[in-house]
Amino acid sequence: MKCPLMRITRLLGIALLLISVLFLSLQSNAFAEAYMHWGLPPGAKVRLGKGTVNAVKYFPDGNKLAVATAIGIWIYEAHTGEELDLLTGHTGEVYSVDFSSDGKTFATGSGDNTVLLWDAQTGEQKAALIWHADTVSSVAFSPNSEVLASASHDNTIQLWDMRTNEPQKTLWGHGGSVYCVAYSPDGERLASGAADGTIQLWEASTGESLKTIVLQDTRIETIAFSPDSRVLASGGNDDTVYLWDVRTGERLRTLTVHRRYVNSVVFSPDGKTLASTSHDWYSHRGGTLHLWDVNTGTVLKTLTHQRRVGTAAYSPDGGTLVSESYDGTLRFWKSRTGKLSKTITGHTPRVLSIAYSPDGNILACAVEDKLELWAPRTAERLKTVAVPNMDFDSVLYLADGQTIASTGGLNFFGGKARLWDVETGRFMGSFAGHIRHITSLALSSDGSILASGGHDGPIRLWEVRTGEQLLVGDLLATFVGHTRYAGSLAFSPDGNTLASGSYDKTIRLWDLRTGTHLKTITEHTGSVYDLLFSPDSTMLISGSSDRTIRVWDVSTGEQLSDPIQHTRTVTSLVYSPDKRVLASGNGNGQIYLRDAQTGEDLHIFIGHTSDVRCIAYSPDGKVLASGSYDGTVLLWDLTTLSFR
Repeated sequence: MKCPLMRITRLLGIALLLISVLFLSLQSNAFAEAYMHWGLPPGAKVRLGKGTVNAVKYFPDGNKLAVATAIGIWIYEAHTGEELDLLTGHTGEVYSVDFSSDGKTFATGSGDNTVLLWDAQTGEQKAALIWHADTVSSVAFSPNSEVLASASHDNTIQLWDMRTNEPQKTLWGHGGSVYCVAYSPDGERLASGAADGTIQLWEASTGESLKTIVLQDTRIETIAFSPDSRVLASGGNDDTVYLWDVRTGERLRTLTVHRRYVNSVVFSPDGKTLASTSHDWYSHRGGTLHLWDVNTGTVLKTLTHQRRVGTAAYSPDGGTLVSESYDGTLRFWKSRTGKLSKTITGHTPRVLSIAYSPDGNILACAVEDKLELWAPRTAERLKTVAVPNMDFDSVLYLADGQTIASTGGLNFFGGKARLWDVETGRFMGSFAGHIRHITSLALSSDGSILASGGHDGPIRLWEVRTGEQLLVGDLLATFVGHTRYAGSLAFSPDGNTLASGSYDKTIRLWDLRTGTHLKTITEHTGSVYDLLFSPDSTMLISGSSDRTIRVWDVSTGEQLSDPIQHTRTVTSLVYSPDKRVLASGNGNGQIYLRDAQTGEDLHIFIGHTSDVRCIAYSPDGKVLASGSYDGTVLLWDLTTLSFR
C-alpha cells in the first residue's frame, strides 16, 4: 500500500505541471513598445518593465490616471489604458501623488527626500520642494490648494505655501516615521498617521495639535476623510480598518475581515462606501480589495488580485474604482457591480535574477511571482510563466541552452529547484530536498552539477543528466556548515571548488572531488551577497553588505589586496566575456565597471532608483543588463565606451 503522503506529493507534482502550462501566457510584439525608450538614463538602450507601482490617483477631470512608481510617474489615458507619458524627475522611488483642486498642478513625494510639483497639462516640472531629511511618503493639497502638506520618515509633516513654494510650518508630534497625511474636505482639519501607532488631528489653519489617537503595537499606513469631513478611516499592520469620529476622536466602528496589512483606505465620492486594500495574499486568497457599507460596516463586495493590493482610487464620478497590485496590474472595477472592466499590465515587482541564454537571444528574468523571457535585441516579451503562489528568486540556463533552472517558494511544495523548457515554458521536473525556501543556484562549468542553497542552511549538489529527456538527477552531496542561509554560490572554472557565501558573514570553500570543507573566510562584517572566481580559479571575489568587494587567494584564503569600498551593499558581480572588466551592482542603484586586473574605475552606469540586484553581460559583450528592485531591467550599450 502506497503512503498517502507520497500519493499526495505525486498528485501535487502533476498539478504543478498542469498549472505551469495553464498559466503560461504568450505575449508577442514585433518591436519594442515606444514607452520602453521613455525617460532612459544616459547609456541605456531600452527598459524592460514599467517599474513597481506604489500609488494611483485620478486626474480631477477623470480622463487620465497618474501612477506613482519606482521609476517615475506614469500617465495613462483612463478610458483606454494607453500609456501617455513617463515623468522621471525624481532620483528615488515615487510613493505618493496628489492634485490641486483646480487640476492644474500635481505633487509627488519620493524616496529621494523631495517633493516635486508638475504641470498637469504639459507634464513639465514646475518646482522642487527640498526640506525633508528622509523619504517623503505622502503629500496632500489643502482643499483651496493654497497649502501642500508632506509627510516624511523624518517624523515630521511640512506645510508648504503654494504661492511661494516655501516652507510655511513644520508639525512635530509623531514619534516615528509619518506614513500618511490628509486634509478634511472642509479644510478645517489635517490628519496624519505614523509608525508609532498614533493618528494626529491638527487645526489646518494654525497647525495646532487638536487630538492624538493611539493604537498600541500598530503602524498606521493609511488614512482618509469621509466627504462630509465627519469620519476618519485608518488602516495599518494590525489587519484592521477603523472609523473615527473626527470631532471627538471616538472609535465608531472596527472592520475586521483582512488577514494582513491594510495598505490603503478610500471613501467613494458619495461617502456611502469605503474601499480598503490589503496584503491578504499571504492567506492564499490573493490580494483583496474590500468594499464596505459605511453605515453598517458590512462587506458589500470583495475584489481580488493575484498578489497584495497596494492603493486604490475612485474616479471623480464614483463609477469606477482602480486598484494597483504587486502582481504588476492596474485593475478597473465598476463600482456598482464589482465587474472588472479593464486591466493595465507591464508593471513588475522586484527583479531578483537575470540570465542570458548561451546564444544571447533570450534574457530570462525572475520578477518575484513570474519568470519572463525577453528577446533583448528587439525588447519583445516572448513568454511569461506564472504559477499561483509561486515565487521566482533566481534563474540560470543549463548547458543545453534549452532549459532554465529556477528557485522559489510554492505553497505545500517545500524548497525545490525547478526546470522549465525555454521553448514552451513547460515545467520539466524539480530537485527536491531542501525543507525551506531556496534562494541561490550555481551550475558547474561542465554543466553536470547544479548547486542550490537556501534558508535551511545546507548546500546541496545535484546531478544534471545532460542530453537526456529527464534532466533531473540524483543528489550527489550535501554541504553543512553555515549557520544562516547561503545567498550566493560559485563553482571554480576548473571544477575543483565550490564557494558559498552566507548571511552568517562567512565564505566557505568546498572540495568537489572529496566533498570536504577546505576553509572558512571570516573577514567580511556583513552578509555575503555574491561570489565570482577568477578565470584561472586562483582567486575568489566577494561582494558584501559591509559595502566592500574583496579578493581572496583560493589556496590560502588570504586577502590579496585592500577592500574596494562602496557606499552601499555590493549585490552582484560578473566578468565581461573577455574577462577584462569586472562589473558590480550595488544597493545605491548604480553599476560600476572596473579593470579586472588593476581595479581601476572605468565607468559608472546611473539610472536605477533602487538596489541593483543582478547584472549579466550579453555573450557578445556588447550589452550589460541590470535588474533592480525598482521593477525594471535596463540594457546598457557598451559599444560606445572609450575603454573598449
